[in-house]
Amino acid sequence: MQKNILHKNSSRIYLVLGIFSILIYTACNNSINNNSNNSNSKNPAVEQKVSLIKLLLGNGNNLFRSIDLGVDFKTVLNAEKKIPDENDTDDISYTMPIDTIQPDSVNEPFDSINYYKITYYFDKEKLNEIDEDIYLESDSSASLLLDRLTEYFSSKYGDYASQNDSRVWSVSHKSKKEWISLSDQSEEYDNGKLLLVLYSEEY
Repeated sequence: MQKNILHKNSSRIYLVLGIFSILIYTACNNSINNNSNNSNSKNPAVEQKVSLIKLLLGNGNNLFRSIDLGVDFKTVLNAEKKIPDENDTDDISYTMPIDTIQPDSVNEPFDSINYYKITYYFDKEKLNEIDEDIYLESDSSASLLLDRLTEYFSSKYGDYASQNDSRVWSVSHKSKKEWISLSDQSEEYDNGKLLLVLYSEEY
């Protein structure tokens, strides 16, 4: 009789220990998963919403961002999400952060190292030139981005021609001749600096 009682008590102890072990395993596993999720949330690569190329140039459906040369003043104003820095009769300019994690935060304050400035120029109320000045923290960063932009444009428009330290692509759009010029101006600045110009003499 006493042996049966001891056997039952031992079974209960093993059962309790088994349940306790399962609870400990589950708690530890959840803790590991939570730490992994927290680590991913701090990783810019995970949080990145748009690529740097898309941030600077748009999704590729238009010549530049959501704009094509030849459009009017109002079209440009409606295309950009930010209030312009300058809004004159002949040009509109914007200064924006290089932020691929929060690309819509164009109206928030940003650092003075990594940013870009877009200027839209008009002739007879038609957009005929776009300048994008890209400022980066170092000339090495500028060189890497130069290669990425070159690869992007070459994949769309073919090989570039070298012209006065610039890489130039020729584009035909709606029977109009357009050009894209890309140059590295880092030597003229303390930090990295690229200049992208899109223009046409037919608007």
